[in-house]
Amino acid sequence: DGALTASIMMATMPMLGLCVIWGLKKVRPPLFSFGFIFMSFIGVLLVITNGDIEAVFNAPSTYEANVPLILGALCWVFYTVGATYFPKWSPYRYTAITTVLGLTSVFAVVAMLMGLGIIPVTTMSAVTAVAPHLVYMALIAGFAGVLCWNIGNKILTPLNGVLFMDVVPVTAFSISSLTGVVPENMQIAGACLTAFALLLNN
Repeated sequence: DGALTASIMMATMPMLGLCVIWGLKKVRPPLFSFGFIFMSFIGVLLVITNGDIEAVFNAPSTYEANVPLILGALCWVFYTVGATYFPKWSPYRYTAITTVLGLTSVFAVVAMLMGLGIIPVTTMSAVTAVAPHLVYMALIAGFAGVLCWNIGNKILTPLNGVLFMDVVPVTAFSISSLTGVVPENMQIAGACLTAFALLLNN
């Protein structure tokens, strides 16, 4: 199941963050952080599997697809830690510059793929059809969300910030419960475990 795999990959991001910080900064994170990240990871597993941990191992998986998921998680960790190399930059400046560079890269790659005929040239009608979604992704998820992320990491430091990635599956579970999907007891326990781990680590 793709959603299950993606959620688990996201839950491993805090551990990747600790390893990246350890490797780049040459500072070993405190042992308790590893413990709380493991606790948070278990909580996420309980939420997305409803306590059926075996589902993780029995779910069909395409390992070729896991590679870009792991690379994507690593890129996000490097982006988060990268802000510490520009301590004099405000989160607004870091977000603006990286957004412009990212947007330029995306346009360049898409133009190259279209030029090589690997992907079809997008029609105006297709762009119009997805315009509301593009506006949301560009302004809310792509800019406002990343800006809030960078502001939070400036306050908490990336070591604490990456641990909050485990909130994403829990947030999705919470929104689902608000739309009428009744959470199971094991899912509630998992959400509480993750929240407790975040509080203890901070």
